[in-house]
Amino acid sequence: MSRQAPSSAQKVDPKKAPPPPPPSKKGPKVFNAEDYAKPPHLTKEEVLEVKQAFDIFDNDGSGSIDPQELREAFEASGIKTYHNKFIYQVLGELDTDNSGGIDFEEFLHLATAKVSDKDTREQVQKVFNLYDWNKEGRITWDELKRVAQDLGEEMTDEEIQHMFKKADLDDDGFVTFDDFYNLMTQKEYGKQ
Repeated sequence: MSRQAPSSAQKVDPKKAPPPPPPSKKGPKVFNAEDYAKPPHLTKEEVLEVKQAFDIFDNDGSGSIDPQELREAFEASGIKTYHNKFIYQVLGELDTDNSGGIDFEEFLHLATAKVSDKDTREQVQKVFNLYDWNKEGRITWDELKRVAQDLGEEMTDEEIQHMFKKADLDDDGFVTFDDFYNLMTQKEYGKQ
C-alpha cells in the first residue's frame, strides 16, 4: 500500500487545533520604584536608594537575598559567621513570607521601618533572642562570649566579663530581656 497525501477532507480543522503557547516571559520583572513609593513618607528617589543597597547584597540578581548572600554581606561588613544557625536565625527574622530569602519588599520594610517604642521593644526582643542561644529568656556569660566570638570580636575574658557586668543591671548573674532592653535603649533600669 502506498501512502497518499491527506486530502482536504482529512486536514486538521483550524478551529479544533490547540491554541498556540502563550508568549514566554523571559527575563526578570522590570523594577518600578513607583510601585513602592508612598509619598510623603517614602519618595521614588528613596526607594531607588534602597534598591541600590539591595542589589549590592543580591549578588546573583535573583530578586532575593539568599542565605549565602546574607553570609557574604556579614563577612564583607567584618562580621564572621562561624555558625549557619546565626545566618538562619537572622534570615528567619527578616523573611516574613518564609520564601527562604529576603526579597526587596522585606528589605525595604527593614530599611524604612518607623521606630516607635513598641517597635523598638519588639526589635530589641528579636536581637535578644539571637543572643539567647539556649532560649531560657536570659543571656549567660558563656552565651555572650560565644556571640562575641561569632561576630569575630577578639576580646579577652576580662573584657567580656566587664561588658556582661555592664549589661547585668540588676546584678543577678544573668542579662535578662529587661536588662538588655534598658542597655540597648539607654534607659535607666526600672523606668520604661
